[in-house]
Amino acid sequence: MIPRSIDKVFQTIQNSDIHTEFKIKVSIFEIYMEKLRDLLSPNKTNLKIRQSSGDGIYVENLTEIYVT
Repeated sequence: MIPRSIDKVFQTIQNSDIHTEFKIKVSIFEIYMEKLRDLLSPNKTNLKIRQSSGDGIYVENLTEIYVT
């Protein structure tokens, strides 16, 4: 399901107006035995899930990188 979703996102971008700019950031984490681990920065373990009115639900201190 994930590869199809990613393909759809990039197909939509490719088919959009040439004057529209997109910025895509990704994060990858693993949940194992109720612990969260940042897969883009392996030294970050036991991360916390937080909720805020502006950001909604998010993982605190999770690494985000821009992709093309």
